[in-house]
This record gives sequence, structure tokens and C-alpha cells, in this order.
Amino acid sequence: MTAVIHADLEMFFTSWLRVQLAARPEPVCSGVRVDNKEPQPGTGWPAKLVVIRYDGSSSGEIITDDAALGVTVYAGSKALPKDANDLARIVRALIDDSARVEPGNPVAAVQSSTGPIPVSDEGEKAVRYLTFELAVVGSAL
Repeated sequence: MTAVIHADLEMFFTSWLRVQLAARPEPVCSGVRVDNKEPQPGTGWPAKLVVIRYDGSSSGEIITDDAALGVTVYAGSKALPKDANDLARIVRALIDDSARVEPGNPVAAVQSSTGPIPVSDEGEKAVRYLTFELAVVGSAL
């Protein structure tokens, strides 16, 4: 039997989502920083930030994993959360449509998604949270 290794989903989705958002015509998609972590305390925050977090996985079939992904969107302000709401809904639609048969894409299916959910935060930005359950395909080690 061949050992199977799965893709780094944080790396895949940060790169993939940057490209997808940059190609969108909506003004809220312009200038979005996509990363796998929030900025360090004391450093400046971008106007719009999407943070991708891999929440682990469990073995599916022989070459697949059932993976969980958490996505946090920071945009707008608590008083004016429209940018956070709009950006989070677009991010959800894009990730919901991320399963493709193309080189480098490990996503076989998006099994479910939730959100955007408003999140209380001490910062000035409006925060929205999304979750995704994905079936991902591995490759031979």
C-alpha cells in the first residue's frame, strides 16, 4: 500500500482565494489581504482581511480526508458592517465552488458550509466567521 499525504489547505486556500478575490468586480473584493494568521499585536491591520484556518481532518476513504476549515473576515466597522457582510458572503460563495478537477486543487467536494456568523471582537473591525467541511484528495507520498 502507498502512503498518502494531503495538501496544506491553509496554503492552498490563501493562494487560491487571493486570486479569486482579485478577479472579482465587486469593490469590496479589492485590496483584500488573505493570510493564515492575524497581524501581530501593535502592527497595522489591513482595511480588509480574510484569515484561513485549518481545523484538522479525519480519514475518509483510502485517498481522501474529511477536512474542516474556518474562515474569519475582518472588514468595515462595528457601526458599519456592510463590507464584512458582503465580503464574507462572497468568500463563502467562492469556497463553496472550490471543488474542481484541476492541477494542484485538492478539493474534491464541499460537503457543507455555515455562516457568515457575526463575532464579538475587541478590535474596531466588524468580524464574520465561516466554516467549511471539505472532502480533499491526497497524493502518493
